[in-house]
Amino acid sequence: MELAYAMNTKAVVTGTKKESCDATAGNMTLLDAEPGQTYIIKEINTDDDDMNSFLFRLGCYQGEPITLISKKKKSCIVVIKDGRYNLDKMLSEAIII
Repeated sequence: MELAYAMNTKAVVTGTKKESCDATAGNMTLLDAEPGQTYIIKEINTDDDDMNSFLFRLGCYQGEPITLISKKKKSCIVVIKDGRYNLDKMLSEAIII
């Protein structure tokens, strides 16, 4: 019984942690994200039409899942629709998750 209770408690704690992360994720850019996590793109925040069309061709648009593989100060490696891409700082800051 104690083991089952401990497992249920852990599930509750994990669920709470996830909810708190989702609440703060509203204004995060890709550079603020944690590697190894999958996020849903909420918005592409750029005024440059060329950048918008480039991201759209990669499959990066609102509502699409994106997985952050790794990040450095000036770039991120992401997976979008089974393709792996290296995005520079300007592109990474334009993606709101």
